[in-house]
Amino acid sequence: MRQRIRNILILMCVCILGIYFFQGYWLYNSYHIQLDQFNKDINESLRTAVFNKQFADVRRFFRRDRDSFRIPREMPPPGDTARAHGGAGMREGTLTDTIKRRRELHAGNEYADTLARQISDLILLNNLTSDSVKLIKLDSVFTAELHSRQILTPYQLDTFHISFNGYNREGFRDSLRKRPPLQTAKIPFNPASNLFVQAKFESPLQYILAKMMWTLAGSLLLLVLTTICFVYMLRTILKQKRLSEVKNDFINNMTHELKTPIATVSAAVEAMQNFNALNDQRKTQTYLDISKQELQRLSDLVEKVLQIAAEEREEIELFKEDTDIGEVIDSIITNHQLKAGRPVQFRYDNLLGEQSVDVDKTHLSNAISNLVDNAIKYSGDHPSVYIKTMLESGKLIIRVKDNGIGIPKIYQENIFDTFFRVPTGNLHNVKGFGLGLSYVKKIVALHGGTIKVHSEPEKGSEFIIQIPV
Repeated sequence: MRQRIRNILILMCVCILGIYFFQGYWLYNSYHIQLDQFNKDINESLRTAVFNKQFADVRRFFRRDRDSFRIPREMPPPGDTARAHGGAGMREGTLTDTIKRRRELHAGNEYADTLARQISDLILLNNLTSDSVKLIKLDSVFTAELHSRQILTPYQLDTFHISFNGYNREGFRDSLRKRPPLQTAKIPFNPASNLFVQAKFESPLQYILAKMMWTLAGSLLLLVLTTICFVYMLRTILKQKRLSEVKNDFINNMTHELKTPIATVSAAVEAMQNFNALNDQRKTQTYLDISKQELQRLSDLVEKVLQIAAEEREEIELFKEDTDIGEVIDSIITNHQLKAGRPVQFRYDNLLGEQSVDVDKTHLSNAISNLVDNAIKYSGDHPSVYIKTMLESGKLIIRVKDNGIGIPKIYQENIFDTFFRVPTGNLHNVKGFGLGLSYVKKIVALHGGTIKVHSEPEKGSEFIIQIPV
């Protein structure tokens, strides 16, 4: 049995560690995928921002100076002069056409020169503008582009003047493509002055965690549920193992307890049959009394087992009524003094007086009686039982203290479990099945109360019942 549990535990540990490993590996890959996507997004955002900034500058420039690029209205289109004069005079017409064509050519050249000059002025104007001014304008466009992609990570925008001397084409491209993580590529901002721009970002952990929020939450929930299931299953297996051991101990104790009265009765009957005890009325009466006591004891044992079995099948119903706890305790003390078979010293302090409480008289009386019975059984040759009842903070307090053998600390949490008994090896000097305390705890719990134990080996035990009233 232990080997099976050990093998199951090893397999379960391997399985849960495997789940943790693969879940962590999957999250690690997911993080790097999101990091690569972040790098792509910031590069695309910077390219888009630079393009939008340059396009806006060109559009603003042409809107401001659009009249400078129009052809004068008074200049006639080419060929109109010849058609205006008709066929009057070939020489004069030819000379006049030649002059007009030269004028038209001169006007077209002036228009082309003006357009080229205006574009050159735009490039020069962009080149003469300070880097800080251009950077501020680009920064606002870049920020808006990042926000549109839900990127709020802090960054720093810088410009670079790169010289082309000593670079071949492929080497220059490679230098622009190579970049450390969390930095964009160097984007051309003003080719005329070899001006490039680059953005450097802080750690995008917050951005990536926001992107992976549902993934992380689902993974965490899965791992927590898996761990809870593992712990619950492990506790269930260990509890079933302990219950199996307790039941085996119960069967051994029950066998011993049942065999004792049967053997005693058998011996008494055999004595009356084989040793002429029937002719001696005193011996006959003695053997009959012994047989009656042992049969009653056997009946009590069977009844107790059947009672516990019935309680396990159905819930106990309480019938609360006004009860004089002092009267109940006095009755319990009287009964145990008669059936103990040895002198028992009782002390009872009733701080309730004649005040009654609303409890189930029958079940609570049985619970207290079980505590007193245990106190007597586990107290050696000179048992002393101290009982105290009182009201405190709206609760009924019942204390039962003995001078018995006590309970080791490691077993105090288990003594209220069904069938549990403190291990004593093969010794059966104290009769019982481990059923009494489980019944006491159940009755107290049904009253909405609690029961605690304070005990030390060889110094006795004290059980404290608290029931709200």
